[in-house]
Amino acid sequence: MSGHSNLIARQPICNKQLKVVAFELLYRMQSDGGNHAVVTNADGATIDVLLSAFNDLCIDDVVGNKKAFVNFTSSIILNQLPPISPKQLVIELLEDQEITPALLKALGRLRKKGYKIALDDFCLTKETISLIDYADIIKLDVLDQRPESWANYIPRLKDKGIILLAEKVETYTVYEQCRELGFDLFQGYFFAKPKVITGKRISNNELTILNLLGKLNAQDVDIAEVTKLISHDTNLSYNLLRTINSGLFNLPSKVDSIKHAITMLGLSHLKSWISFLALSSLDNKPQALTDLAMVRAKMCEQLGKNITRRASADDYFTIGLLSLIDAFFDMPMEDLMKKISLSESMKNALLKREGEMGQALECVINYQNGEWDGQWNKDKGIESTDESSISCDQITQAYLDSVKWTEENRTVH
Repeated sequence: MSGHSNLIARQPICNKQLKVVAFELLYRMQSDGGNHAVVTNADGATIDVLLSAFNDLCIDDVVGNKKAFVNFTSSIILNQLPPISPKQLVIELLEDQEITPALLKALGRLRKKGYKIALDDFCLTKETISLIDYADIIKLDVLDQRPESWANYIPRLKDKGIILLAEKVETYTVYEQCRELGFDLFQGYFFAKPKVITGKRISNNELTILNLLGKLNAQDVDIAEVTKLISHDTNLSYNLLRTINSGLFNLPSKVDSIKHAITMLGLSHLKSWISFLALSSLDNKPQALTDLAMVRAKMCEQLGKNITRRASADDYFTIGLLSLIDAFFDMPMEDLMKKISLSESMKNALLKREGEMGQALECVINYQNGEWDGQWNKDKGIESTDESSISCDQITQAYLDSVKWTEENRTVH
């Protein structure tokens, strides 16, 4: 592959109810033959991510009907940003920009045109205080600054109509603390990590689902037992039949029972969807986690179709889905693996990132988190069926296809 590949991913921004209201678009430029993700300059990175998201791609495929937060330098703002509608774009001013009267005037003009202005990694100093009057959203890095240090400022900022966004929220404890302090929005993969990891008692509903996942992934699947378990769960049965009859499977006639569904489609074909619907039926789990699981599972499946085939693409889907099982059950992965009869290759993929499935999963997780290191090649074992490396373009396309697939199928489940 010549030239470079522009990689784009997204990180959810949630409200207090953990509903996704926006995405920050993450960007890296992958250099030819290099082992490190590089950004040649901040201006170029901003222009490239705007072109990738709003021109090369359809922005609706990237963020749906949500807002897109994009990092901006002061020079792009001063030199007038590309003509993009303010409908979906939030201008996120990078934290290290020089604050000048000209910049403040330009921000004021943009707000009058309808753009929302966010201040990235904001620290309150005598230099930055002037930005507050031009901001709609202030983002605080709660790993770098203790949330409680802002307790006295939050009421004053909210009186000005400013929205407070806590970023790099990595645990539920920090999320709950920020929510109590008055933050409005939250960014970080806290919803993808267990809320409680010790001393948790499994409910009857969770036990049934764990049992079903174990039966589904056993080497000798008992179809009668799986059918019985699904049929006894009214909610799961309804959602599965609704999904099968939604047009997703293009069946010639309506399916009216679980047994009929398995007969028509085969259990191996249904296994991925049954596993997903079972996990998504758990109580009190945010949509953001469900969406993350769908994107991760589908992207693993997409990569699995191009990797040396020692496992089926369905297995790759399952690996992606089960990689978040600890967040769905709020229990350590090691404990959950003892309760599910997975093959050694699948357990090693989940626990140690070993084997082709494990390496594909690591690639997908790194991509979702914006942690690109250029190691998507033979050194990491990610090889396509023709024994050549999977290109960055292929990985990016797999991600975007998975995002689009998730958006299209959200209404199904």
